[in-house]
Amino acid sequence: MDATHTGLVKFKSPADSSLVEIVHVIKEFRTEKGVSQDIQDRTVSRQPPQTPSEQVSLRYASAARFNQQSNQVTCVLNTRTEILETIYHWFGGDADEKGRSLRTKGNPRGQVFWLDGAAGTGKSTIAQTIAHHYHTLGELGASFFCSRDDAECSNINMIFPTIAHQLCLLIPDLQEHVSKAMQKDPDLSSAFLSMQLEKLIIEPLEAMMRERDHACPPCLVIIDALDECKEKKATSTVLSALAVLTARGRLSPLRFFITSRPVPVIDRGFHLTGLMKDTSVLVLHNIPQDVSQKDIRVYLTDRLSAIAQSFGLGSWPTGEAIAQLVQRSNELFIYAATIANFIEDPNTSDPMHQLQVVMSNMFIASPKSSPHRQLDTLYLTVLHEAFPDISKHQRDRLRTVLGTVVLLLDPLGPESLEALFELDKNTVRTTLRHLHSIVIVPEAKNVPVRLIHPSFHDFYVDRERCNDINFGVDASVQHMSIAERCLWVLDTLRPDMCSIGDPSLRNEDVMDLSARISAHIPAHMQYACRHWASHLSNGDVHDTVLDLLLRFCSKQLLNWTAVMSLLGDLNGAITALHSARKKVQVRLRHVVYARTADICYWLDNRK
Repeated sequence: MDATHTGLVKFKSPADSSLVEIVHVIKEFRTEKGVSQDIQDRTVSRQPPQTPSEQVSLRYASAARFNQQSNQVTCVLNTRTEILETIYHWFGGDADEKGRSLRTKGNPRGQVFWLDGAAGTGKSTIAQTIAHHYHTLGELGASFFCSRDDAECSNINMIFPTIAHQLCLLIPDLQEHVSKAMQKDPDLSSAFLSMQLEKLIIEPLEAMMRERDHACPPCLVIIDALDECKEKKATSTVLSALAVLTARGRLSPLRFFITSRPVPVIDRGFHLTGLMKDTSVLVLHNIPQDVSQKDIRVYLTDRLSAIAQSFGLGSWPTGEAIAQLVQRSNELFIYAATIANFIEDPNTSDPMHQLQVVMSNMFIASPKSSPHRQLDTLYLTVLHEAFPDISKHQRDRLRTVLGTVVLLLDPLGPESLEALFELDKNTVRTTLRHLHSIVIVPEAKNVPVRLIHPSFHDFYVDRERCNDINFGVDASVQHMSIAERCLWVLDTLRPDMCSIGDPSLRNEDVMDLSARISAHIPAHMQYACRHWASHLSNGDVHDTVLDLLLRFCSKQLLNWTAVMSLLGDLNGAITALHSARKKVQVRLRHVVYARTADICYWLDNRK
């Protein structure tokens, strides 16, 4: 393979080498349209254009910052105090004279703090509280809140560029040095993570401090929910990059606060790279039970008292009821939060009845040995209360709507979901009306539907946990259903989608490009363009989808490439073609389908 294709794929046969042609065509198209590889932000409609004075050209995830609307949930007053004190004293490097801190493992004075906790233990809420605290003090350098339901916030390659961008906002003198690094190597945004960290963050900081002739004060960088990045195996490379620089003593003045679930790949990332030598670890699910139960009791008392006041219920509920809920929570804050949301549901306006439903414990989900038993039972209770006598029509509609919300790679609003699946108006809001305790359904248009907590995704796609046949979703089947709908949408593409009229114009020369994209390429079409191949790769391919894929390859490939150029995501187009071809090849090996070879031909020989 020549140098221009380094890092794309390694071709193993003469037939595979023809795929280079389509990659080359896209790269030429990118150059002709003026889309700078890996630098132009792929979501031009989501970020304002840079001013002429700004020299840093980085793709960054604006939605990953702590103060974005979807992230703003902090700890209730007088909860998590011991945990917060432990983190504050770690960052400050001072002793806890009052003795309220918790015991940690590892190096208490390390440059890295790892908050390790099972799903639902409140890691992100703690991270939000920490971010707000240090932002107020002017000591928050950057934050990246990973999220599996946002393509950018789950992209591991966006973490260090986004941190570099935010550091430049905090320390304007740093911007010049980051800009020089980008000018020297424009492809840093897609480089190895270790190189990104060193060239975009560490070396610019060192150069700035040499220029100033004095050190910078300590600066906190937060990476929350690292395990939610879509490339699970690659998450350890973030930790490997940090390990190399901590071992060389070059991470200062930055201090990293990282949260994650206790997944093997991240555990190995800390222990096998040597990073544990410079890491302080607090395991949330191992802190004293009385501390967790005290916090949940305070939280539930606060939430339920507010509900009682708004409904004029006096001293409801009883202390005994709260004690039972605390016991059932199994130290999971998401259990307590879901109960409170369920009781407060505005569609029922009957908190006393809702509490009775929760206390009845009618629907038993996971086995007794499962750590998710109480949470799964609660989720099933919510679903049964919303659909007590579910019909086949309701079941199919719920599977389409909620099953899609659970698996989307970027969140969509109700209207966009309806457009993607050709559903009747208000179908999404009607279907999710009684599920406000687990799903956020916005009243305003063009605001995305979101799960309140990712633990519901894990529950809903696991048949052993969601063991009622009326609920749950087969992830591979639903992924393919979404892929099919995406391909139908792509079949409506046409030349010059944004009516620019001059194909020679570069993106930056179209002054109103963002407005044109919004007007001519609606959200569901943008989603279909970006994610059809990902859903295809994660699903079970059937003949209908293969027919649609062949039609797309033979009729719409150029129009799709043009739209991906307008969206600034031609790198994503190359990735999509590779993953689609790989999926079709697997199908070709296992199932005889006359037109599979035709699809491979089109993917290999795009002219």
